[in-house]
Amino acid sequence: MLVVLGGLALFLMGLAQTSAALEALGGTSLRRLLSRATRGVLRPFVAATALTAVVQSGTALTVTVISLIDAGVIAFREGLALSLGATLGGTAALQLAAFRVFDYALPMVAAGYFASLWAPLREAGRAVSGIGLFFLGLDLMIRALEPATEGPLAALLLETFSQNPLLLAGLGFVFTALVHSSNATAALAMALALTERLDLEAALALVVGGNVGTMLTPLVAAAGSGVEARRVALAHLGYKLVAGVAFLLFLEPYTELVRWVGGGEARLVANAHTLFNLIAALPALALIPLMERVMRRVVPDTAQAVRPKYLSEEALASPVLAVSLALREVVRISDQVAQIMGEAVRSLAQGERRSEAVHYREEKVDRLTEAVVLYLAKLHGEARTAVALKLLLLTNALEHLADLVRRLLKQQDKLRAKGLEFSREGREELADAAARVYRRMQEAFAALATGNAALARRIVAEREAMEDYLQRLRQAHLGRLEAGRPESRASSAAHLDMLMTLDAIDVGLTRVAELVPEVHGGDDGKSTHSGREGEGRAP
Repeated sequence: MLVVLGGLALFLMGLAQTSAALEALGGTSLRRLLSRATRGVLRPFVAATALTAVVQSGTALTVTVISLIDAGVIAFREGLALSLGATLGGTAALQLAAFRVFDYALPMVAAGYFASLWAPLREAGRAVSGIGLFFLGLDLMIRALEPATEGPLAALLLETFSQNPLLLAGLGFVFTALVHSSNATAALAMALALTERLDLEAALALVVGGNVGTMLTPLVAAAGSGVEARRVALAHLGYKLVAGVAFLLFLEPYTELVRWVGGGEARLVANAHTLFNLIAALPALALIPLMERVMRRVVPDTAQAVRPKYLSEEALASPVLAVSLALREVVRISDQVAQIMGEAVRSLAQGERRSEAVHYREEKVDRLTEAVVLYLAKLHGEARTAVALKLLLLTNALEHLADLVRRLLKQQDKLRAKGLEFSREGREELADAAARVYRRMQEAFAALATGNAALARRIVAEREAMEDYLQRLRQAHLGRLEAGRPESRASSAAHLDMLMTLDAIDVGLTRVAELVPEVHGGDDGKSTHSGREGEGRAP
């Protein structure tokens, strides 16, 4: 059994090495492609499947998706589609292993190793030697399982497992949860099938349990994340559980389907691994909107889920410290506003509804703003610091910016509800304008976070140029109206309103930039009444 475990370890090491090498060869460009393929649910699913099939790191990609959701880069629907695609693409490794070119395993390890010594072929060589390692590991498992399972106790255990598919599925679930790889469980099932210690139906039950167990890792990764990330991880695990139970209930026809697809014992197990994820994913893509509504009920947005990180009542005794903590919380609010603006930019560029994706962020801004305002009111009441008033102004400005960005999304949604759409030129102009405002927002918030007064002054100085640019866009739109463009007439009010909203957003972030030197230069706790430094308490 130690040899079996050693073979499994070689299989996993080879898989990890191949994944790292392939990602180094093409992972950067593929991930860039993935980041762009976030429209709808089919495109993210296909992109994630292709990416994972190439870099062979399904669990890692799923965990990455969780972090992207938590950062507000992608929403629930795109995130779940990406996660489903990642688990399907991850089955490609076992398809490769099913070729059973075991006689070439050691030569592949040797050839890959020596090729990796030459810098231009380093990653390609590591990929080849990694493939050789997981072939070698699978071969060792097959060779060791035959004598290891010849004893009467092992035979009794295998017979018991074979007669109880649910027990085998539970074993696969636990095993995958321990090694974080459904491919490892499927490889074990393949080895047992090749040594004829398990029949195909029992091996497939092991594969089904392993595929469900692979979702525990993302669930653990999402435990400390935001509400949306937890929803995606829980939805994927729940759906896999339902699919796993369904497959076990219809295990016999599932086995017949796998036999019908054809192939030797190794290929049959590999095909079963792929078919489970494909058959489970296709209806899931259609059910994503329903799953989102269910998850919003199961994991609701609560006030307890949104709390200040840095505010401390004890720090109010020291205005210098209290102001510093309040400033950090204000920066946290600005991060949420920037993420909402990012959603609005993507919505305008892609022409799709993303209102649900910003709901949690907007609520977070409101609750954090309320907490900061109450905290600063207490601080000003006790210490009378000028910077507390500036921070209050800044906090209100950020909340107003969030409301304006939300208004952008509502304007687009209202237009679509009427069955209308912007002209192609109009949408491109609005998307470009929103992207420019977004870049300025990111720079203004970077100046706020770092206290970069020079950057803040540049943001203020560029306000006039931005105003002129938005004015030119208004004139261009009026020109299309004069030309009699029907779509321009239909969307005219919404188009001009959105340009006005973008202008108001830019005015707001310019005000934020103006306050940067004041809140960073004034956090020394100076009193507006006594002029004394230190605690700054009013006489």
